[in-house]
Amino acid sequence: MKIKYKVFSVTAILIAVFFFGFPGTETADSKIITNIPPDISSKELRAVVIEDFETPAEWTMESVPKKNPDPKKDPAPSLELKYIDGGPADLKVERWSADKKGMEKKKILGLHFRFKYAGYNSVHLIPPPEVQWDDPTRKITTYDSRTGKYVQENAIQIPGQSRGISLWVHGRGDDYYLECWVKDWKGEVHILKFGSINFIGWKPVIANIPPYIPQEVETYPQTKLLKIIRFVVRATPDASAQDTYIFFDQVKALTEIYEVNFDGQELDKAFKEGTAPASSAPGAANKGKQ
Repeated sequence: MKIKYKVFSVTAILIAVFFFGFPGTETADSKIITNIPPDISSKELRAVVIEDFETPAEWTMESVPKKNPDPKKDPAPSLELKYIDGGPADLKVERWSADKKGMEKKKILGLHFRFKYAGYNSVHLIPPPEVQWDDPTRKITTYDSRTGKYVQENAIQIPGQSRGISLWVHGRGDDYYLECWVKDWKGEVHILKFGSINFIGWKPVIANIPPYIPQEVETYPQTKLLKIIRFVVRATPDASAQDTYIFFDQVKALTEIYEVNFDGQELDKAFKEGTAPASSAPGAANKGKQ
């Protein structure tokens, strides 16, 4: 009886795996129903390099508490940001990349700062102005409800529906934590935790993106991109007030880049670029009746 019970248990497990998949596996089948079902490309989970620091860009750095023009009152006497030669030896370059990111490992981004007093100090690393993730020549603007205008935010787009972000960090044993702030399509900001960077040398750190952060809707286009709006290096109470050097290289996102395709999906763009017919102009319906 025991042998039969074991055989029945194994059989039940195999049937469950066949129908429901292994625990932890997920598919990216679209909720949008089209005339043509999705092909095998509906499962496109991959690691994508979204910043490699190889091309100098307009990254900026701020401190909290903020710098003071008066040297005697300045809580952050040193605050520098530079592109320098170097990189982790264990970092492998990409063999293929649509936008060429990750195919070199010559440059890194270096931070140097010093606070006058120990405490809950922090350094905020702000990205360059936002551009289209797959077309850097295209500027992206976002509606600002406070001013009623469209503005170009400082952000890095994360393609697809992302599951996590990784970053190479070179630490010097300083007692700091690293965070990544992301903004969703609704304008809400979420703080992702990389954890402590109190180590020496190069190390990749990872922050998972929880499923409750919205990245999709049930209309086309289904995917709503997240974007990185800053990295924050945050001191613990034990962090000393001394010269601190931290270096960053290659930001990657683990993401599902599948998007449903269907006949006529570009018609909205054609509508925006097209010319309005005479019948849609005010008073056009009354022409010729006078």
